Amino acid sequence: MKIPFTLRLVYYGFRAAVRAGLLFLCAWFLLIPATAQEVTALGAKDGTTYPAGLRMMRSARIVVAVAPPRAYELIAMALPQDISPFMVQIAMVQMAAGNVLPASMREDSALASEFESDRDIDGPRFIKVD
Repeated sequence: MKIPFTLRLVYYGFRAAVRAGLLFLCAWFLLIPATAQEVTALGAKDGTTYPAGLRMMRSARIVVAVAPPRAYELIAMALPQDISPFMVQIAMVQMAAGNVLPASMREDSALASEFESDRDIDGPRFIKVD
């Protein structure tokens, strides 16, 4: 028995569309440089094409956009600690927003500039307590 031509055409067309979508998703994830919005969300310097945390941010965006609520429960069960699915969902949403790296590791953070001194002092620095 041979499958009708119309069904074969629909099947192969759908299969080609799924493969093209997965190929585009992998290219976006690995090869396409960061947009200006992603660079500012990650706290990197302007002109940086692949800032630290870009792949984590994009993978979290995929999970937040596609995954059903049951996926957060499965991720929580897979983690060794006792973490609730709600906390996993909050973490994924925060990573998708660009809060991937700690503030001290960001290049453009206010916290990093807080520790820099505008004085050039040779030798040790002392803390003065009022």
